[in-house]
Amino acid sequence: MLSRATEGTAQNVELGLSGDRKEDAITPTFLGRRVPAKPWKEVQSLAFPPDNDVKEQVRAASDIVDVLGGYLNLRRQGRGYVALCPWHDDSRPSFQVNPQRQSWRCWVCGIGGDVFSFVMRRESIEFREALELLAERANINLPSQGPVAPAGSPDDKKYQFNALAWAERLFHELLLNDPIADEARRYLHDRGMTKEAIHRFHIGFSPNDWQWLCNKSNQSEYTQTVLEKVGLIGQSQGGRMYDRFKGRVIFPIRDVQSRPIAFGGRILPAYADEKSAKYVNSPETRLFSKSDNVYALDMARDHITNSKKVIVVEGYTDVIALHEAGVKNAVAVLGTALGPRHIQLLRRYADTVYLVLDGDDAGQKRTSEVLELFIAQQVDLRVCTLPEKLDPCDFVQQQGADAFRAHLAKSLDALEHKIRIATAGIDLANDLHGANDALEDVLNTLAKAPNLAAETSSEVRLREHQFLARIARQFQVAESELRTRLSSLRKATSSKQRPVSYDEAPVVTQKVYRIAELDNWDRTLLELMLALPETIEWCLDEIGPDELISEGAKAIYQVIKSRSDAHEDCGFPGILDSIDNESLRFLLIELDESAASRGFGDPDEELKRIVAAYRTRHEDRFEGQQVASMQQKQVTPEEELDLLKQIVEQKRNRQGISFPTDG
Repeated sequence: MLSRATEGTAQNVELGLSGDRKEDAITPTFLGRRVPAKPWKEVQSLAFPPDNDVKEQVRAASDIVDVLGGYLNLRRQGRGYVALCPWHDDSRPSFQVNPQRQSWRCWVCGIGGDVFSFVMRRESIEFREALELLAERANINLPSQGPVAPAGSPDDKKYQFNALAWAERLFHELLLNDPIADEARRYLHDRGMTKEAIHRFHIGFSPNDWQWLCNKSNQSEYTQTVLEKVGLIGQSQGGRMYDRFKGRVIFPIRDVQSRPIAFGGRILPAYADEKSAKYVNSPETRLFSKSDNVYALDMARDHITNSKKVIVVEGYTDVIALHEAGVKNAVAVLGTALGPRHIQLLRRYADTVYLVLDGDDAGQKRTSEVLELFIAQQVDLRVCTLPEKLDPCDFVQQQGADAFRAHLAKSLDALEHKIRIATAGIDLANDLHGANDALEDVLNTLAKAPNLAAETSSEVRLREHQFLARIARQFQVAESELRTRLSSLRKATSSKQRPVSYDEAPVVTQKVYRIAELDNWDRTLLELMLALPETIEWCLDEIGPDELISEGAKAIYQVIKSRSDAHEDCGFPGILDSIDNESLRFLLIELDESAASRGFGDPDEELKRIVAAYRTRHEDRFEGQQVASMQQKQVTPEEELDLLKQIVEQKRNRQGISFPTDG
């Protein structure tokens, strides 16, 4: 809200130009202020000395061209760089990097940001993780967020990562070179595993010896205590340490940064007995949770991101066989059923999930069990049922990748698959009891999802309408009856279930902001502040946030004001840091680029022009409000006369007409 009253006009009207400055106070001495002009980087450094802010230390040490060049094939174009965008099917480089501003943007996606936001989006991690990753890259020690384990101690996270990498190398080199691994090499060969696949997936072998890794530990820098912490060895009831993966082919499980965090072990048939589990996975550790990770995501991520599709299978060998056949967007669950956190993870990269489980009866039962999760998560799930009770590894090795893709293309969506499972063996036309039971089963599954029809998004509401319409057609029941029954089931379900968690909440679509949609004066004001940071303080003093018309411009202006009020950096990087909305960040980058190419003249004259425009707009709005009050008879005749005088005075002031004096 403008907060200045113009002398000689409406005495107590808020005009939005805070302070008591008159128009003629705008002077060539830079608006009456002795503020030396400084480049934006110098202005930035005043509020954020690198020595006092580790984030700025990390930023300064993480040149955006160097960091992004590790992910993308950057090509110089003019003063900046371009690349193919990793987040859409980009054939002409639409991804741009500005080394001067240390920013990036994609015109097609309408997103942008700084080095931190790129790493967060690319790695699908939160800010703290991105900061840690970049700090490690720059060899900068971050301040702790609580008690920190001493470097090299069993609880030191870096030490744990190094111990897992050490074990991975031991297992892998043993498989490649040692005669003791002959049985493992024969097994992998018989399973169709190539040498290239063994190298690419870092497959290894753990000998059939309870003490092999324990003994190796005694000859290394990694203690048995840390190996126990990361799940490589265990302790018997008698206190004796033993190798957890004895006699097994080893499949390293890596995080999205390709760091080993756990292992899966497949017992060799020659070493198996009645007590041996076919597969053993690492236990839950500080670095590994089976509910938050999937196998081979680090290798499949780019292919998933590009296609927006992910294939989920059950086993390590299924993933490896698919990747070797050229189907590289496949991952596997880790010895557990697919759960909500898996879905949340996959949803970061893909729009569609293809669930390809074994064709045997057990596989089909598991498929039915997870459908409720996918419906509740509102994910586009497709279920692929393999023929002849084959698993994906056998199928692709016997029939090839093209046959697998063709079968994948015939996948059913989740609802259709659920209906087929529920109605299997039932004559819907003649078996009334069976048909009713099947219908109840389908509606019960649907009732466990959030109430799609209650959502504000027309697209989401349409989805539920389509679900019910399909069910009505297949069961020959009126849609109105289905809706009534579904409502009853939802009420019963909601009284028994816990509240829907954040992870299960519908995805809210962010508003898209574009520079072309901004009010002309709002755009000019922000571009001036970005081009000449030394004008920011005066602009904030004279123009209140409520005087801006465009929603996006007002949001950015408020960010600048908040940072200024807190005595924080108001240069471009600082403003960018304070904006979470990707579309709003993109708008800021657009404004910054536009400001750099626009070029401003004398700051005094530019500010005179901008402030005068906002003042005029405010006076016009004030006049409109007063005229409306008079037309609606909301004021007394005396008040109406005063308002008319004020309006006339405003017009005379604007036109430079002096007021008549008494006498």
